[in-house]
Amino acid sequence: MKPYLSFLKLRISVGLQYRFAAITGIFTQFFWGAMYIFIYEAYYKMGTASPMPWEQLVSYLWIQQAFFALIRFSYNSSDICDSIITGQVVYELVRPFNIYWHWYAQTFAGRLSNVLLRFSPIIIVALLLPDKYALHFPASFASFVLFLLTLILGLFLSISLTMIIYGIMFYTTSSRGIFNIYGIIAEFFAGSTLPILFMPEFFQKLAYMLPFRLIVDLPFRLYIGNISVQEGCISVMLQIIWIVIFVTIGNLIMNNARKKVVSQGG
Repeated sequence: MKPYLSFLKLRISVGLQYRFAAITGIFTQFFWGAMYIFIYEAYYKMGTASPMPWEQLVSYLWIQQAFFALIRFSYNSSDICDSIITGQVVYELVRPFNIYWHWYAQTFAGRLSNVLLRFSPIIIVALLLPDKYALHFPASFASFVLFLLTLILGLFLSISLTMIIYGIMFYTTSSRGIFNIYGIIAEFFAGSTLPILFMPEFFQKLAYMLPFRLIVDLPFRLYIGNISVQEGCISVMLQIIWIVIFVTIGNLIMNNARKKVVSQGG
């Protein structure tokens, strides 16, 4: 465990050095957050019955932008993808550590370093906006605690899914297609593209059957008080179960792939 923690700290410190990229990312998230709010404002002005109060929706959208780097499904480590495609992964396979947890720590560090540089400016500015467009405080202290817990568990769940994609890449020649397809499907059913409550009933039922909702929809709706504390506690158990399932599957795929990997030209 100690080597993985040391590597995690190193990757986080390296990621925190990319301040210019973080600044541009902050402005990008502000732009998207404002655009979404104005689009939904036009919808609400039509007088159509809405499944979520305006204040809750605005807070949902700002929280989503603040933690976008943490829950972005299409995120992948270019170093890992390149090592698989080019065959450099063979050098990692002979090292005395578990490559699955090594890559898990690397992916975790990449996401965490990105969000640490971005989320606080977005949160602070969003809180200071005019009340109609501002981020509001959590519904309750219990909701806030569950929000943090489910957000962290959602990160572990998201990375566990990404690790399965890395394992599948051993059998493909490119990472672009598989990550794009996965990202589109996962973000839709997670509530990133559209809050799940705004979806038709069929898609809502389907979203509740899939694990993606537990990464985005669950923590954000806990923050705004749209999901009860009791339901949130039950959902924490679901997150843990899905994490165990996907970690097990990821390890099986990775172990099977490393037995059959062939490096050409070296």
